[in-house]
Amino acid sequence: MTIPEPGDAHYSGPIFPPSLADAPPQRSAGLDPIRILSVSDSESYLKWATQLLSTLPDVEGRVFLIDNPILPTDEQIASAVAGTDWEHREVPVISRTDLAQVIADHSPDIVLGAATGPIVAQVFLTAHTRTNRPALVSGLPGMGLPASGKGMNYRRLMDAFIAHSFAEVAAYTEASAQSQVPCEVMLARLPMLRSQSLPQLVKSTTAEAVPRTLVFAPQAKVPAERRDREAIIAALAAFADRHPESTAVVKMRSRPGEFETHHELHSYFDIIEDFRGRGVPGAARIELGYGPLSDFLAEDSALVTVSSTAALESIDRGVPTLLISDFGFNTELLNEVFADSGATGTLAEVAAGSIGFPAPEWLAENYFHPEDGQLRRDLGLLAARTKSGQLPNRRSALLKQKRMLLRAELRTVTPTPIISAYRKLRHTR
Repeated sequence: MTIPEPGDAHYSGPIFPPSLADAPPQRSAGLDPIRILSVSDSESYLKWATQLLSTLPDVEGRVFLIDNPILPTDEQIASAVAGTDWEHREVPVISRTDLAQVIADHSPDIVLGAATGPIVAQVFLTAHTRTNRPALVSGLPGMGLPASGKGMNYRRLMDAFIAHSFAEVAAYTEASAQSQVPCEVMLARLPMLRSQSLPQLVKSTTAEAVPRTLVFAPQAKVPAERRDREAIIAALAAFADRHPESTAVVKMRSRPGEFETHHELHSYFDIIEDFRGRGVPGAARIELGYGPLSDFLAEDSALVTVSSTAALESIDRGVPTLLISDFGFNTELLNEVFADSGATGTLAEVAAGSIGFPAPEWLAENYFHPEDGQLRRDLGLLAARTKSGQLPNRRSALLKQKRMLLRAELRTVTPTPIISAYRKLRHTR
């Protein structure tokens, strides 16, 4: 039996337990085990999948990466699976042509499409063509607002979508209806949130205290403009210059040359290098951090971000957290949900090290609802439908998904002028 190494493009035949792709199920009385096979394409989705499967009792989880342009490196994989059942295990890498065989070898009750839209579409299309198909479930690796109709279209064949707050359940239920993608929207807690009740500021910290470590959690997509990113680095440099006893850290998601789920146009690495080259006070003291976010969330630290899910991880640990308000709160910045959190602040407050914490009322309504085991029960019912052959066969949706993938493939090989001419001709009809 051959176990694929990370980076191998080809699946080497059936991998049955015990396997490096598998994690031992957590047993609970009264529940039938669920076989879940997860397919991911990037670091953030792999993190979500392994954390989710590690928190579900009575689940026989198998996790694979699919070979693609944003495949994470070994270091990114290690960071993604840290603290999960897959820590210190190798995650097999398969090719798209291996998908059908992998699904056939493992006969899962549920296939979890923990990947970007086009990859999920391919995975679900492959799984749906099986005679006794598994249930198809997807979700997003962090905060999912605003709900995207395009994202739902890529997941057209799914039976269920996992959302992470009451607001997300409402938004994706509406998006499901508008895009005519029939699916059940399930409520879960983000798996990286471990607090048993509403988080509170750690006892050894006050909102007025200057943090010993100020961590900035960047994102690839927002803010998009270089000047806004430079303003953030300027505030971090000012903090480092004013507080020599403290440290400013930019917690990077990837090293130069590595890939993330989304493409970054203006690299913080390059901006920091530019600031250092120009001798900006404090810039030389900004550190670059790599590895699991949990390594940076000590009791004497604080976190700032524009809209990253890292803010929720920080809040979950009772660490002072600030959502930067200078650029606004809107759908483009993916941060509307934080507008009334009570944890917003300006870049001037970042420079001063004045970092707050959300209001309890906001926490109760957003992402920190009690974990009551409902997701596991919902997935159990879905698995039972798989075993009894009660899942629908959506032939019309299958054809739509095939056409959507075909158009996506054609766009990658067809010259732009031809695509533009085709669109003009289509609109004249």
